Amino acid sequence: MPWELPRDQCARLRIAKGYPFEAPSTSYLFVDGKAEPFSDIQKHGILLNERKAVIAHGSNRAPEQLARKFASHSSGQEPIPVTAIWLNDHDVVYSAHVARYGSVAAELIHSPGTQVQIFLTWLTQAQLKRMHETELPGGHYSYGHISSNWDSADGLVLPSDPLGLAVYRSSIGMLNFNNGPVAISALPTRNRSLVAWSQEQALSYVHDIPAPGGDLDRAILKSIDSESYRNQVVSSLKKQSLDVFHPSYAILK
Repeated sequence: MPWELPRDQCARLRIAKGYPFEAPSTSYLFVDGKAEPFSDIQKHGILLNERKAVIAHGSNRAPEQLARKFASHSSGQEPIPVTAIWLNDHDVVYSAHVARYGSVAAELIHSPGTQVQIFLTWLTQAQLKRMHETELPGGHYSYGHISSNWDSADGLVLPSDPLGLAVYRSSIGMLNFNNGPVAISALPTRNRSLVAWSQEQALSYVHDIPAPGGDLDRAILKSIDSESYRNQVVSSLKKQSLDVFHPSYAILK
């Protein structure tokens, strides 16, 4: 079951334009709806090697989004370690998809020579099930693993999964701008080779396709209120979307 959207229009616009939302620059522990020092992991007796490491390259790296997904769910009573990493040969770009809360979603892609700072959420089986409930319905994403070199951004010693890193990836494709993908400017990178946009820039581009020159806030709210309009926007994006092929991605059935 997905999380509930606010009814207030200003709150809806803040969420839509705020993606991928503010996240700490270092590893943290998500406890009771907020970020706590990662060092508290010992106090809670958490063992990372007993959990599943899942890449959080979009909103799932942010405490406010984790709060929306887990604060009212039973599995959210257990703290979630969230570790910052530098992922080699990857970047995070905009997907050819508009989420039900109005944002243009993120996609992780193979990008040789680029390092991007993302996070790993270390989930219990119950928390992973909850994350699946918020990510997989509707067929917009698949769940699998990638193989890549990575390092803790904080110098932590973290366990490795023999299957690789788990990740949700788009089933729709990447946003196409001038025959190339567009990176998300909010995420720190090294040696980025792609053009990068803010969320508001991406939203302006997306909504200008079906209705050039229209009022952006009105279009965003319409995409939240009207599933048919949102599907129309996504359909327009999908027709010109770019392939999300990844050389090591393997879907888990």
